[in-house]
Amino acid sequence: MLAAATGELHMAVPDWGSVALVLAGVAYLVYGSAWLRLFDVLSMTVLGCMVGLVACPWVPLWQPLVIILGGLVLGGLTAFFLNVCHALLSAAVLAAVMANLAALAVGPRGYVSYLALNLSNRSYSVQISGPNLACDAVLAAGVVGLLAGATVAVWRFAFSGRLITSAQGAALVVFGLASLITTYRGEGQPAVVTAFPLTVGALWLCLVVIGLLAQAEIARRREQWQEPDLPEELEEP
Repeated sequence: MLAAATGELHMAVPDWGSVALVLAGVAYLVYGSAWLRLFDVLSMTVLGCMVGLVACPWVPLWQPLVIILGGLVLGGLTAFFLNVCHALLSAAVLAAVMANLAALAVGPRGYVSYLALNLSNRSYSVQISGPNLACDAVLAAGVVGLLAGATVAVWRFAFSGRLITSAQGAALVVFGLASLITTYRGEGQPAVVTAFPLTVGALWLCLVVIGLLAQAEIARRREQWQEPDLPEELEEP
């Protein structure tokens, strides 16, 4: 009866959506640090929409309005307070990464479904799958990622920008590719992420490294282009 009254949140992405995710991920990987404000605003807007979606059962307003307001609030704050909001985004991203990696290492008990209570009729209306924070290893990894993300953003803002955009871009590329492959594997086949979690994790890590190298090279070339050419009489002998 509980299962029947519960709506489980899951991503049903069409083929064109998967391609769009891959393209967006590539943009994050290559131009993340160059367009940091744009990507941070976009990421925080999406995060705000997700927060609004989860908060819907507790807010007595029209659900689409709650979701839109959540995105506008976080996205708008990021546009004006980039450094602070980037530190929050960095903490959230690294916490999610570390918790998911720890959940993969733990095994089946590393993930669990969370139920959101609808206060209007005391029924469970939203089910979300995620890392099992009741597991000590997963919780510890999440806390370490949370503190490490905020620390890196404050200590080395430029590197944090490259790291966080690379992590997000790699996740978008992997999720888009996994959705496409799952679609064409046929009905009844498990999702790629479920069937090959370690391979997916390794692919994500490789893409993060590629993104860091690509962004560092682009930043180096931009610095070279911006350096003015000295007149011949001022050039060093």
